[in-house]
Amino acid sequence: MEPSRRLFTQIIALAAALSSAVSSAEAQNAGAADLPKPSILILLVDDLGWGDVGYHDPQIASPNIDAIAANGVEFDRFYVNPTCSPTRASLLTGQFSTTHGVNGPIQWHSNEGLPLQWQTMADYLKKAGYQTHLVGKWHLGNANTAYWPQQRGFDSFYGHLNGGIGYFDHVFSGGLDWQKDGATLREEGYTTDLIKSAAINRIENRKRQDDPLFLFVSFNAIHTPVEEPDNEGVKHQGRATLLRMIASLDRAIGEILDSLMRQPWGKETVIVFASDNGGSSPKPWLIEMLIPPMRDGYSSNGTLKQGKGSVFEGGIRVPAAIWWPEKIESAKPFSLVVHIADMLPTLMDIAGLEVPEVDGRSLKGALLDNSPLKPSPIVVANFDNQAMIEWPWKIVRQGSLPVVPEFLKSDTWYLHNIQTDPSELDDLQEQFPERFEQMRSALLSIPKREWVKFSTDESWDTFGGKETRMPWAEAATRQRDN
Repeated sequence: MEPSRRLFTQIIALAAALSSAVSSAEAQNAGAADLPKPSILILLVDDLGWGDVGYHDPQIASPNIDAIAANGVEFDRFYVNPTCSPTRASLLTGQFSTTHGVNGPIQWHSNEGLPLQWQTMADYLKKAGYQTHLVGKWHLGNANTAYWPQQRGFDSFYGHLNGGIGYFDHVFSGGLDWQKDGATLREEGYTTDLIKSAAINRIENRKRQDDPLFLFVSFNAIHTPVEEPDNEGVKHQGRATLLRMIASLDRAIGEILDSLMRQPWGKETVIVFASDNGGSSPKPWLIEMLIPPMRDGYSSNGTLKQGKGSVFEGGIRVPAAIWWPEKIESAKPFSLVVHIADMLPTLMDIAGLEVPEVDGRSLKGALLDNSPLKPSPIVVANFDNQAMIEWPWKIVRQGSLPVVPEFLKSDTWYLHNIQTDPSELDDLQEQFPERFEQMRSALLSIPKREWVKFSTDESWDTFGGKETRMPWAEAATRQRDN
């Protein structure tokens, strides 16, 4: 055969091979796209400490929570932000708090919320055909309706907009805060039970059976006030009452899971369980005076240092697990560092959706195929308290709350090896000055951004915790009544 003809034949053969390969890849991609998307259930609980679950402390009765960790994959190094709002913002946006700008609990007297520039997990999933529902606590904007759940991707909302509402009266800061799709409800019942029943109703009365479900169940338990599950008005008995609240929460989770598994699509549901921050423990009297809502709790963070509000381990390392029946299961804990911001890209990747560019990263390969996952630093923050973890190293910047007068503000740094010293007893910055300076520079180099304002109500009395304007919920109710 002539050289020119031989070359031509080779080119034709190569083109045919490439065409076949492309067709095969397209077919595979089409097949993947045609696969049914799994439903997603997120169970987020409030102020549950490291030592408040049975699989960390056998004295705790939490069999249903324990079962999620036992049947699925327990996250042994799962990190969140130290308070409610920043963690919820990271979960829904996939961003660290230093990126999304929510660096502390959004106050009831603030007109701001999760910045509107950020799309939420509900936004992404709704565009992909999911039914999106929030049951329980929001805490990402309350006074301004632009920040409410149904403006942030959720088809429906039932629960409360603020933080630690009363379990029986559903009141926060003098205002009734029990909502359904923008209307304030006067409804009797213990909030844990009401949230449970609403979640089960969403599962058992799922609309559009062909469309997958995204159900975000955000419990207020075991956040203060510490109130008996079955005895309204009974004076609480500290830790004993809290244990009964944990048992009540665990039963509610068990009933939700039972309802889910009775559905023909139940096993095709990815289940995520986590606490939003470390447990709340008794606080110094000054904190109680400055921020009345931060009342004493009686949680346990085991041997981890400090608790809610702190960037030490007790405030940011929490019980968490993921379970996808017959798909994501393991007898061994997942020992790589995980940030709650990782949940958005992970769940979207599992659902076969395009993963946006966010601070979090997808764990899909590591969870499903044991694919190697390169370690990556994470950042947590609560006001001027910040921490960066590059396992096993952790640098802590301990600053001050916004309410602290300028002359009392502090800026103290620590370096810990949290693999050998999870209780953070030893400050190692003098022993490892190069490591300290490298991590300190990395943390300080994070671009400054405008934080969501702690308060946008200048008339609020910081020291007395008494606002002069009418609580938003009562105002909304009166406007509708008139």
